[in-house]
Amino acid sequence: MVRYQRIGLLLMFVFVMAGCGAFAAGDGHMGMGMSDHAGMAADHAIPEEAAAVPNPIAVSDASVAAGQAIYTQNCAVCHGPEGEGDGTAAAGLNPKPADLHAAHVQELSDGALFYTITHGREGTAMVAWETILSEEQRWEVVNFLRTFDP
Repeated sequence: MVRYQRIGLLLMFVFVMAGCGAFAAGDGHMGMGMSDHAGMAADHAIPEEAAAVPNPIAVSDASVAAGQAIYTQNCAVCHGPEGEGDGTAAAGLNPKPADLHAAHVQELSDGALFYTITHGREGTAMVAWETILSEEQRWEVVNFLRTFDP
């Protein structure tokens, strides 16, 4: 029985770890301004068409609160409660989850953030949330991420 509990805990750990690590950049910075969303998207392997998609969910107290609830349930374990990349699962990840306050994250367009949440990040533990979260939920997370100051 103890063996099965350990296997269950290990599988749960692997699942949690698989959902972490979004937006981690190779060197941790990009050095570009807000006017170069296309360049930022390219550096993050995001198609220009995806980066250009406008956010269809208006920023409101309700959308930000919904995004925060989704983030707390699904993202904070890796990115931390304040989005600083210091969640409880972060210690075991390489590369580490991104600090969502960092310029290389906040300078991305809403469409680029949505694309990353939707499709994950190759070379990181960030999984695709497309089949887990609805399209509206993913946009609400984008609205919440915008509350993090760079």
